[in-house]
Amino acid sequence: MIGIVVVSHSALLAAGLKALADQLGSPAKLLLAAGVDDPDHPIGTDAIAVMSAIEEADDGSGVLVLMDLGSALLSAETALELLPPELGARVRLCPAPLVEGTLAAVVAAGYGLTLDEVAAEALGALGPKQGMLAGKTEPEAVEAAPVPDDGWLRCEVVVENPHGLHVRPAARLVAALKPFSAELKLQKGDREANPRSLTRLTMLDVRQGDRLILLARGEDAGAALDAFRQLAEVRFGD
Repeated sequence: MIGIVVVSHSALLAAGLKALADQLGSPAKLLLAAGVDDPDHPIGTDAIAVMSAIEEADDGSGVLVLMDLGSALLSAETALELLPPELGARVRLCPAPLVEGTLAAVVAAGYGLTLDEVAAEALGALGPKQGMLAGKTEPEAVEAAPVPDDGWLRCEVVVENPHGLHVRPAARLVAALKPFSAELKLQKGDREANPRSLTRLTMLDVRQGDRLILLARGEDAGAALDAFRQLAEVRFGD
């Protein structure tokens, strides 16, 4: 499972972020390298602490590192130089926004996504906020839903979750659909998103009572629709 490391100038800031991430219930390992060991001047970053956090976070799958300010990046880069080459090769420094990116990464990692996939979810984590701000046009990642061509199978469900398809149930859906090779599209009204992307799903802003249609085409399309239907029946595990 991909490990997550947060590098911050403030131990209090990082601890608050970890407390928030812990509420998501993800099994992903989140390590902090925050502040410096100086009671009089605690704000700063330490490359050795970053290196130790990466070593502890890694189980052989890889580690995603998120940082707050510019010198945190310098500390992370120095830590990479100190790591054994084989470990350093599976570490990714990610320029995602610290809070949104960390939360998206922790959830994505917890559902077994790859390092590339976890990094992509972290990088796209600002999309939902940008899409909801007043005056913002439709997010580019959410496309207008076309009329499906012949060959597409479909499954329609009504979302019963009181809080809609927020990050945890959305992540469960991403994980449930990941094993299938079929081409998939998820539609809500006249909007469409890739159901294998946590960020794209979040951009659909799915609420209680919304109707979702999963379109599937390919060898295991029927099995993918069955998995979708079964997950919806248990409120996406929420």
